[in-house]
Amino acid sequence: MPKSASARRYAQAVFQIALERDELDVWIEDLSLLARALENRKLAEYLDAPQVPVERKIEVINGSLGDTVGPLALNLISLLASRNIVPVMPDVVDQYQRLLDSHRGIEQAEIVSAVSLDDQQQQRIAELLSDIAGKEVRVTARVDPEIIGGLLARVGDRLIDGSTRTKIQTMRRNLVEQR
Repeated sequence: MPKSASARRYAQAVFQIALERDELDVWIEDLSLLARALENRKLAEYLDAPQVPVERKIEVINGSLGDTVGPLALNLISLLASRNIVPVMPDVVDQYQRLLDSHRGIEQAEIVSAVSLDDQQQQRIAELLSDIAGKEVRVTARVDPEIIGGLLARVGDRLIDGSTRTKIQTMRRNLVEQR
């Protein structure tokens, strides 16, 4: 089963549980803690190893994480460990965050720029994108020097392309058409 589809299904199930129990924020904290715990490479490899008996994995999970997250979050990581798919946990967190944001009316946006943007620049762009989207926007930024300058912004299914690379390509196309 593809990793993203599996993560999406687990996130949807967790979201339903969180919604029914009115524990949306508790779950994002628990999922984030689990993902951070799995940054420990040895723990992640151990829990994902098919040769380790499930009972032993559950003992390790309860011993190392039992006091930090709720019992249902422990069940989730135990289930992932029993199926040897622990590496999907960061994707489960991402998918859950998307569901939570959607539930709260927050739109995800990605900004791509040629150089790194400081917090103030990101905040200003987020405000502009919020005006365009008509709702609160949560921004993630990444750097891609290949766009040369300007920026690309993706909000939902909208793409706003203000990159220098695209402008140069458009100018080139116009010059060729004029010949």
